[in-house]
Amino acid sequence: MNSRERVLAALNHEKPDRVPLDLGGWVTSMHKKAYENLVDSLKDESSNPNKYPDDYRIKDWVQQMPDIHESVLTRLGIDTRYVRPGAPKGDDWRLERREDEEYSYITDGWGVVRKMPKHGGLYYDIVFSRCPLRDATVEDLKEYPWPDPEDPGFIEGLKEKAKEIKDRGYAVVADFNFESWYENCWYMRGYEQFYKDLYVNPDFVHALLKKTSEVHMKFLEHTLKEVGDEIDVIMQGDDLANQDGPAMSVEMYREFVKPRQREIFDLIKNMTDAKLFYHCCGSVKELLPELIDIGIEIINPVQVRARDMDTDVLKEEFGNEISFWGAIDTQKTLPMGTPEDVAEAVKTQIDNLNRDGGYVLTSVHNIQADVSPENILTMFETPKEYS
Repeated sequence: MNSRERVLAALNHEKPDRVPLDLGGWVTSMHKKAYENLVDSLKDESSNPNKYPDDYRIKDWVQQMPDIHESVLTRLGIDTRYVRPGAPKGDDWRLERREDEEYSYITDGWGVVRKMPKHGGLYYDIVFSRCPLRDATVEDLKEYPWPDPEDPGFIEGLKEKAKEIKDRGYAVVADFNFESWYENCWYMRGYEQFYKDLYVNPDFVHALLKKTSEVHMKFLEHTLKEVGDEIDVIMQGDDLANQDGPAMSVEMYREFVKPRQREIFDLIKNMTDAKLFYHCCGSVKELLPELIDIGIEIINPVQVRARDMDTDVLKEEFGNEISFWGAIDTQKTLPMGTPEDVAEAVKTQIDNLNRDGGYVLTSVHNIQADVSPENILTMFETPKEYS
């Protein structure tokens, strides 16, 4: 099997020759510090260290994630390759950057301000006191300067890139979440205020979700017209759960979120045959029947240390309906465990989730800055031997 055949077999619930491996997506990559350390380690083991370049481009400023070089992906045996929107041409998408003595700041195309300490900071965090819609009304949403979801830069070279990946025998994964239409609501409103609004200002929540989902659907139409017939997996995601369960009641989910997700997922299904990958951190088990009902085919990141996320149970209950993507623990095992601990965790998840296919192995969300190269290498080497 080549890599693409391996991934598609797994997602079609057929037994691949080994469990497929993924790295490099919006929620399946690594912090730049972990990447720098990994590259240094690969240089040390290589007879040709120059094939692992030190320089890289930051693809995600908020999470401080680099584009992972092809030589690293090849060395690790990664079966996926990503296509993501090109750089927008319009000024409304340009990141605005500024600094003061303590912090670096960025303002994105939605008007959300984030900051990172200049010394010792790892990520850009939202400045909730400056959320652009913190005090907005329904009427204000009509005048808000929403960014252009049909910027021509998004599709530039996209189809050619997807074809090139497919020709090389890798699974084509479309990184098309467009900064999460749902999460952007509380980015712009403020987390606490948004969840209060569910109770005390539901009309505003409906109006805000309607607008951001419309922007997202225009983006999907724009990009999928260009590349929908070339992709194997399309990523979507909204963090709807916490460590202990859903962030809202199932009844509220059905009222506010599910109808718009259904519209988005129906649009995707009408424009591509790609498998629908859905990212939701936390204890998502209670929502899985709802998500399956509206068409998700893959759940990520399978946060195994959250409540009710035992993978043996999840596979038994939902394994005939969805595939699992992730499941190698980033809360404790990868940052704090030994390589032996990582190897055992990998074997456990292969045993639990790879029965009759239906599993793509990677970390639970992005590999964090303090994860050692030894543990990263172990995570990706063990499946080749164990499978």
